[in-house]
Amino acid sequence: MDKINLKKIKRAEAKFFDNLANLRTRKKHIIAQEVDIRRATKYIPKKNEKNSFLIDPKMTNKLGGNARDRYIRELSTKPGAKILDIGCGSGWLALELARHGCHVEAYDLSPKAIELAKKTLKENPFKKGFGSVTYHLQDISIMDLGVEKYDGVSGWSAFHHMPNVPLFMDRVHKALKPGGIVASMDDMPRGKLEQCLEYIFEFILPTYNLSYLQKIKFVLNLITGKSKLRKEVFSPMEKAKHSNVFEISEAFGNKFNVIYTIQENAFVGTPVMRITGPDWFRYFLASLAISIDRLLCKLQIVKGFERIMVAKKID
Repeated sequence: MDKINLKKIKRAEAKFFDNLANLRTRKKHIIAQEVDIRRATKYIPKKNEKNSFLIDPKMTNKLGGNARDRYIRELSTKPGAKILDIGCGSGWLALELARHGCHVEAYDLSPKAIELAKKTLKENPFKKGFGSVTYHLQDISIMDLGVEKYDGVSGWSAFHHMPNVPLFMDRVHKALKPGGIVASMDDMPRGKLEQCLEYIFEFILPTYNLSYLQKIKFVLNLITGKSKLRKEVFSPMEKAKHSNVFEISEAFGNKFNVIYTIQENAFVGTPVMRITGPDWFRYFLASLAISIDRLLCKLQIVKGFERIMVAKKID
């Protein structure tokens, strides 16, 4: 990846996440999970409503709330911890860490995401025990992160966006204080079995985006070649370097003492977040689907799409 192409990819990366930030603010009265997990607004799109996404804090918690909360606890264990949040996006994690008393330096390439994060920070009603957050619109992949400066470094769906993961993880290691925590959440590549199961569950479960008649027509069109399966969405940097997620796990193993690894939600994420019907019915079906996913992950029949790794700097 030469310097000219890298600059183009970074510009495209910023635009990609600008578009995501715009999508999250399209409906002014709605707060997305990626903006503020405590104030997220429940919103279930109507049948066939286009360019909308479901927001359901309870459903999100079912899918990954325990893993997310443990991630936050590991980073915020030390009172008044100084945390570096890499690829902060719309700011939900930096904000939540500050609510746990941390002092957070948060960086992102997307002007729109940083603008949204700053706006949400000003509106934060949870003041008790609040640390601080400073948002920076800056390319952290080329920055010197300092020496033994931070108690924790976080990359929630961020480290795999770095152009040179081994070099960047060297900087992270250098920037952490002895005993400091590094934490990463990454979207893993999915195999054909995981993708197939996702479509099967999406077909079986009642979803707001397609009726059963539409699903049957879609399957028939697939058979006749009139329709195609949707493509997985990747950011420009993810497309350029799919191997980054494996370089992250290698760096964790070589440079840090790994505390724990969680890999889950192999195929249920999209189907579960599209279930329609009364809440009790939606949550019941979601619990069943998630239990099947967890079991198949535990038996190593499938591999989870979401991987969390937390490690400590070796003194």
